[in-house]
Amino acid sequence: TASSSAAPPTREPESMNTRFEVDQSKPTTSVQVRLADGTRIVARVNLTHTVGDLRNFINASRPGMAARAYTIGTTFPNRTLEDDAQSIEAAGLKNSVVVQRWADA
Repeated sequence: TASSSAAPPTREPESMNTRFEVDQSKPTTSVQVRLADGTRIVARVNLTHTVGDLRNFINASRPGMAARAYTIGTTFPNRTLEDDAQSIEAAGLKNSVVVQRWADA
């Protein structure tokens, strides 16, 4: 018997809060994001935040960009960040620059 009180794990509410909370009592870092339109934004995150959180931050900062497929990746060496569950620390993104690129059509 399935419990009716359990929320479906994959469905997120449309009003999902894309601005994540930064816990100042835990280690934090800044990740500079160079957007595909040439602008830059800086995300202040905990090391335990994820690549997915970073993607949500980009989507919240530039809502129009979320409609177009894009990748985010590192520079030197170029590496596409494909695992949204990977932590900022595990992805090696402490004090780094991440570049948003439009996905090829």
